[in-house]
Amino acid sequence: MTVSAIIDSATPLEKVELRSVTMGQTDSEYIGINMDVTPLYVSNSTYVVSGTIPSFFMAEPGMTYWLYITDENGAQTQSVHYNIGVKPTSISDIEIEVDMPTIRPSGSIVKPEFYLFNEEEPSYGIVSLLVNGEVVSKKSQFFGTGQTQIIFNWNVPKSDSYVSYDIQGMVELYDSKITTASNTLATHPKTITVAASEMPSLEVIQRDGQILADPALVYASNADSSVRFTVTDPQGQCIIGGSDECLVNDSTRGNRGGLESIPYGDQILRVKYSGADNALERFSITSIDPIVGKWTVSLESEDE
Repeated sequence: MTVSAIIDSATPLEKVELRSVTMGQTDSEYIGINMDVTPLYVSNSTYVVSGTIPSFFMAEPGMTYWLYITDENGAQTQSVHYNIGVKPTSISDIEIEVDMPTIRPSGSIVKPEFYLFNEEEPSYGIVSLLVNGEVVSKKSQFFGTGQTQIIFNWNVPKSDSYVSYDIQGMVELYDSKITTASNTLATHPKTITVAASEMPSLEVIQRDGQILADPALVYASNADSSVRFTVTDPQGQCIIGGSDECLVNDSTRGNRGGLESIPYGDQILRVKYSGADNALERFSITSIDPIVGKWTVSLESEDE
């Protein structure tokens, strides 16, 4: 196998070695081959190097190789390591399993974990993460005897809707492929922003009997000093507002944690309110339990 490279060095090169080991060996067990070094006359600092790893050095399941460079001042550096598979006479029978979440917010990072089991001779291949049948990431991997874990990071696309993805793992061993069964990842938006006048009924989102997301926070802000918020629950009870019937009238800043805890049926609402006289009037309502139903958020003048 012939390897060529272009090296840029301000100091003239003394020697370039092509080092290689069989996969599974340490770097200290390398076999070194001196490479031919040829200056490029279009530049005073650029060199073309080439060298050949003899076929009798090529051992299954694969080789790792890199360049080891020494300049005229004795300074030494090395390139990144590269892998190449060497097809064995018989290919290992590898099993693959996937462990991954089934629900994640859009815009987050999902980390599918692949577990590969090899009870035969060590092997080498490419492990890929497939989303909706398309390869989104892949890694070269040495498979020793036993279990090998591989973790991928995939950035879930941002979306304002509920999207499902088919996730698979694939292993390419020389000229064969192994693909896992499809796993479904259901995603939901972290937040939904709407105009107060268009606020929909809040509900728990389920798919095939599985809860994907539930409403946990209601937040709004208002910069118009001539009006103030009135927040009403699905039963018509005023939670935040200026009238005496409302449970919260003024800023909760002076309370412990800046919150007002309100018993609400079988749950507790945590209300944080800036007060109507704040330059940016704002509130948040949170609960450990889902906040559901048709809530109303309106802006009303003090005279109403």
